[in-house]
Amino acid sequence: MAGTAVGRVRVASDPHSRPLRSARERVAARRAARHPQLRRLGCGPRLTALAIGMAVLVLILLLIGSSWASGTLQRIEQDDPRRASAEANGGSGVASLQAPFNILLIGVDRRPDMQEGVRSDTLILVHVDPAAGWAGMLSIPRDSVVQVPHLGFQKINTAYAYGFNHAEELYGAGTAPEAAGGAMAAETVEGFLGLKVDYSAQIDFQGFERVVDTLGGVRLDVPRPLLDPAYPSDDYGYERLYVPAGLQVLDGATALRYARSRHSSSDFDRSRRQQQVLRAILAEVRARGILSQAALLPELVQDLEQSVRTTLPLGDLNTVRELAGLAQHLEADRIVQLSINPGDVAVVQEIGSDIYWDPGDLSLLVARLLAGPEGSAEVARVQVQNGAGVPGLAGRVTERLRSQGFVMADATDALVTTNQTQVIDYGDHPQTLERLATLLQLDERYVHRRPPPDAPAAPYQADIVLILGSDYRE
Repeated sequence: MAGTAVGRVRVASDPHSRPLRSARERVAARRAARHPQLRRLGCGPRLTALAIGMAVLVLILLLIGSSWASGTLQRIEQDDPRRASAEANGGSGVASLQAPFNILLIGVDRRPDMQEGVRSDTLILVHVDPAAGWAGMLSIPRDSVVQVPHLGFQKINTAYAYGFNHAEELYGAGTAPEAAGGAMAAETVEGFLGLKVDYSAQIDFQGFERVVDTLGGVRLDVPRPLLDPAYPSDDYGYERLYVPAGLQVLDGATALRYARSRHSSSDFDRSRRQQQVLRAILAEVRARGILSQAALLPELVQDLEQSVRTTLPLGDLNTVRELAGLAQHLEADRIVQLSINPGDVAVVQEIGSDIYWDPGDLSLLVARLLAGPEGSAEVARVQVQNGAGVPGLAGRVTERLRSQGFVMADATDALVTTNQTQVIDYGDHPQTLERLATLLQLDERYVHRRPPPDAPAAPYQADIVLILGSDYRE
């Protein structure tokens, strides 16, 4: 088996990335041109966010389609300490796997002697819609600064470590450290993204290596030589890692290092390599018919049992078989793949490696995730401008539209007062425009699918503008 070293390198921009289609995107492009450090952060194309954890989750879903694995599944499943408080408040704390649900995938860095503590190295929120037959993935950079419960603003990867180290203090006696780490990471991601995290799934890196080795390695076409002169070793030292360009078979240790290395590039480039490794693993599983090899399945399940923990209700094998079927037949165009990166979310502030993201842009990215493969490109941000002269009117309308599921920019005053309420699309968002016009019962004459000659200039970070006139009635 080939693959004796690993490294990392900056991945070139995708020449087939989607064109800029909105005023917000045009502004973002100009901002990136003025601030080249944003480009160094990795302004990547839309298809960037897959990581190692999803490969493991898909393998779990595929493997558990066989009823003989039920005993192992019970050992993989762990309690969610958040569920107890939800049940105490009158809820079940458990989301149905028939309806859309969210899973937080956590790649755990757990060294043999845990000298530096256990921490989350990879975070991906996965949204699954079983009925519609699609899934969406949003990768969260570990250097993102967020509000961590009990700690205040910290890097997001500190949440898992804090929960792990304070399990019983946070969630009660008898709470396992891994369960508490997953729960704290889930709570933090919920606050950061404004989405409920229904389940979590964890895998440590040793487990990933074992899975790849059990599969016989993974075939990867490395586009260019990758070199990392100071890759962190398990004994807290450094080693030189190198992968030559070309088609080759990587063993588990090399595939992991290829996906994790970050010294010569950024977390966003690392996400691209993780995506490449993931696709290679799935291609290997399907091409070799791994699931039909009865002699190999027990070894794979044993690998998962040692290194995977999830709060998914794996006891319901009928439901899980349906999910396994969905995972096995998902085509590329039914997977929404997104990442938090400066091409989609503005960087408000960068202090060293700490990154503070723009909340408005982040909400728009989350809306794209939830819109699915048919609607993710249609989601637009709406700004309400007060042209009626009524104090507070734009703010109240903004909150009303937000409650209806629209993605909203901050309300503001119009440049001039006007008698007529109107809506202007500064990009190409027909579905959002029509939904807005129908909700507000606007006359067709005042629904502008493109800016009229006398329209104000395109607003910053908004795609559609609703100008409230004196005719508007709350």
